[in-house]
Amino acid sequence: MNIIFIENFQIYKRFTNVKTIGGIETNTNDVIEELKKRGHNIWTPNDQKVPEWVRNGDVHIIAASTFDPITYMQISKYKKKFRKTAAVVIHGHTTVEDLKGNFLPDKPIFNIIFKFWLKILYGTAHLLITPSNYSKKCLKQIQTTMTYPIIPVSNGIRIEQFIEKESYRNNFRKFLYKNYEIPNDAKIILNVGLSWKKKGVNTFGEIAKEFPKYYFVWVGPINKNPDIDEALKLNNAIFTGFYPDIREAYYGADLFLNTSYVENQGIPLIEAAICKLPIVARDLPAYDWLHHDYSCFKANSLDEFIAGIKELINNDEKRSQYISNAYQDAVELHDFRKIGEKIERLYLKALKIKEIWDKKRKA
Repeated sequence: MNIIFIENFQIYKRFTNVKTIGGIETNTNDVIEELKKRGHNIWTPNDQKVPEWVRNGDVHIIAASTFDPITYMQISKYKKKFRKTAAVVIHGHTTVEDLKGNFLPDKPIFNIIFKFWLKILYGTAHLLITPSNYSKKCLKQIQTTMTYPIIPVSNGIRIEQFIEKESYRNNFRKFLYKNYEIPNDAKIILNVGLSWKKKGVNTFGEIAKEFPKYYFVWVGPINKNPDIDEALKLNNAIFTGFYPDIREAYYGADLFLNTSYVENQGIPLIEAAICKLPIVARDLPAYDWLHHDYSCFKANSLDEFIAGIKELINNDEKRSQYISNAYQDAVELHDFRKIGEKIERLYLKALKIKEIWDKKRKA
């Protein structure tokens, strides 16, 4: 297949002043790389050199993973230009629930506007791929008339890239000691991701208060807000900002703590499971692949978060059980080698859907 892939992450990076957009950007890069490996041609409009197959109109798929107005204009432009041959596939990472209070203020008027915007944007697709059953449910709610199928497919991770190296733990511990004077033998409770309000920075700080002998380390671009300022008053709460090799952080920690209030999937949980970190996480619908008291400890309250950390720090048997079960489920459900094959099949399915649509319009 010849595929035009639209992504405008540079816009978001300038808008939010961060170095990475996290899981959405990682997944987009993984999808593009995997499709190229499978022999498909990919061109992104950010690349000034237009390939011959685009100039000749030999385009099969117009794919997109971002949600800004420029993305919409690009989709509309190429959909019209290649209307005879190209189907549109959108990777629907974004929901109204996911963006409340992050990219946009959590105000009713903004939520209404954004819901309307996503309805228009996603309505251009012949097929929509979204990372979880939860995000599928959210996206179905914004459509008054369903004109395209919504297929949940895990973002997945490249497991082979997360194989442990002895240097990972040592490097992260050296970083923490050099920059924050954290002893090499300290217990490190890790969280990973953009430090937006929806990520539960307030809960992270509240939990840290209860464990003054442990260090609570948040790795990821810092989005300044009052919750971070409050957490930073604690001697054991650390926000490192962007860290160049996230594998070092996972292998350098002792427990993974996820306090987010809403997620469409939560890539860091998958990465933590692959890196064999025990997991304590808020009980969210998107985490349905993890099971309480089997592969993780799920919490709904501050007391439950505290209980989960105590259990997994002090109970070696539970810790080993959770690590083993989470690792096995992550490999089974989120290995990107399997995900890439699914995406390839769905792109081909989108072409068939377009063919059906076109026949109905002519009838």
